[in-house]
Amino acid sequence: MDVQKKNRIAAALTVNVILLIVILAAVIIYQLVEIVGGLGAVKKIEEEKAYYEQLLENAQKDKDFLQSEQYEQYLLDLAFKLGYYFPND
Repeated sequence: MDVQKKNRIAAALTVNVILLIVILAAVIIYQLVEIVGGLGAVKKIEEEKAYYEQLLENAQKDKDFLQSEQYEQYLLDLAFKLGYYFPND
């Protein structure tokens, strides 16, 4: 092999290695961007989950209050105040 052919092979090898490194670096950067974006989405979903759990807890408290005897007595007092009476009494 003459020197010129060795230089061409070395140049081609160098270009291929550099292209491989550039492509791998681009893939790694893309993956890092996707991971960071995914972490943001996970955080947003966790915040939404906490929000809906709070709504569910408040709804449960409202349900418990509406089923309580205190609320039944309030409704009965309100009915009497508005003129309701029991026909059998």
